[in-house]
Amino acid sequence: MDAKEQSEGEKRVEAVLIAPLEALGLARPTTATLAKFEGQKNELRQKLAYMTERGLIELREWVEAHPAGKDADRFPIPLKILKKAREIEVPDTGPSPLMLKVFAHATGQEAIQKGWAPELLKFIKVAREWPGAWSLSKLRAEADNPTRRLEDIELRMSRGEQIPPEELAFRDRRLAALRRCQDIGDQARAGQAA
Repeated sequence: MDAKEQSEGEKRVEAVLIAPLEALGLARPTTATLAKFEGQKNELRQKLAYMTERGLIELREWVEAHPAGKDADRFPIPLKILKKAREIEVPDTGPSPLMLKVFAHATGQEAIQKGWAPELLKFIKVAREWPGAWSLSKLRAEADNPTRRLEDIELRMSRGEQIPPEELAFRDRRLAALRRCQDIGDQARAGQAA
């Protein structure tokens, strides 16, 4: 993200997330001084600048539903807001060392081959840990519906059937996510070979 995109993103965070929450009456956490709270808001602006307006709206709705303080009238601590933001919309900062290790491993290669790599990537970005056996079984199950949906769309397209725009949009997003995972796997294997 260049300086212009960062600046625009910070303005978007202020306009879509912070200002509306303050307008609703959410106040600074009781543990933060006014100066510290201003610093926290600035940190949120900087760290959430990558988010789209849609993602910020979803985050704002989450904060509205989960205010902090005994009277439920305070901003949650920034750490909780940032954690929820990563669940809603993961920042694209390039593959982390953990991502590279997972996608270089047989688990990552299987995920790419069998079509559940986007779910694995999302898990790694949010949890920031190597997935265990239970998590892997959940990820495979979570990927079952999108994988079947993509196969169905591809089959209908091969028959020359008319595909609704929302199905084509889903196909494009899913294929882009699969390509991203394949790229991470390729990068990981290239790094092992070097």
